[in-house]
Amino acid sequence: MAAASHDLLQPLNAARLFTSALMQNVTTTDTQRIVGHIDNSLQAAEELLSTLLDISKLDAGALTPRRSHFALADIFRPLRAEFEVMADDRGLDLDVVPTQLWVDSDPQMLRRIVQNFLSNAIRYTQEGRVLLGCRRQNGWLSIEVWDSGPGIPESKLTEIFQEFRRLDQVSRHKESEKGLGLGLSIADRMSRVLNHPIKVRSTVGKGAVFSVSVPIVTASEASSTEQEPQARRGSHKLSGTRIVCIDNETLILEGMTAMLSGWGCEVFTATSIGGAKSILRNMDGDPDAILADYHLDNEVTGLMALEALSERFEGGGTGDCDYR
Repeated sequence: MAAASHDLLQPLNAARLFTSALMQNVTTTDTQRIVGHIDNSLQAAEELLSTLLDISKLDAGALTPRRSHFALADIFRPLRAEFEVMADDRGLDLDVVPTQLWVDSDPQMLRRIVQNFLSNAIRYTQEGRVLLGCRRQNGWLSIEVWDSGPGIPESKLTEIFQEFRRLDQVSRHKESEKGLGLGLSIADRMSRVLNHPIKVRSTVGKGAVFSVSVPIVTASEASSTEQEPQARRGSHKLSGTRIVCIDNETLILEGMTAMLSGWGCEVFTATSIGGAKSILRNMDGDPDAILADYHLDNEVTGLMALEALSERFEGGGTGDCDYR
């Protein structure tokens, strides 16, 4: 499963591109609602499969951490923005205690762990509040998520970290918003890969506290970005943008074309490096962006495609091909 993750997810990715394009062309409320249900169902299936693939990769040792020193605020800010709306929709208060401390960890994995703690807390808390904060403990930093939910019986504290295990608790939230019982399993696996101990303590009827311990480091001279994330630009801002899409799957290309065209973009598609070069040769000027899938045919990668196409820009002196 770990090796086949790309092929398993591609059909779902293509389907969601088509539903996104369809939503742009739908005018009636009833049809919009139906398309929205379709997209929600596809998203749920995609998230389930993606999580199962992550578990497979972790168990197979194929997902290795990329540790670095970074400001914990860089994780707290986007998490707060992500969960504030969800908490408000449920009538809950979300408090995030700011911190200036730096830690040694994999930022993506650590964010995923704390994200799962927050998602779990908000999902099962009926009323009251959820708190995200941290405290020093002998050179380590304990990142903690507190909730005022129903609590967890002591006999279940180990069981909740097993796959597809959910506590049978009454929830006032919609059935579609219930968890699958995989978030804490992922958090547990990632914490073991990172050597970041996870702890949980709870009192039935009073709530629970989930925590992960991370090594503290000295703040880097490079300052952490303090700016709030910019609001997503409206799709009209992309009108007239010329984009070259490279993918070996025609369904993905059709979906990208439908979605990007709906945003007013001029889209050019290719299934190979040769096809992309032909497009650039016949194009008047340079494209504004090139989107390349990582896995192409015959062991060719998207990075290889961008490298090959960059020769045109370097040779013609019209600019650089920026890829990452």
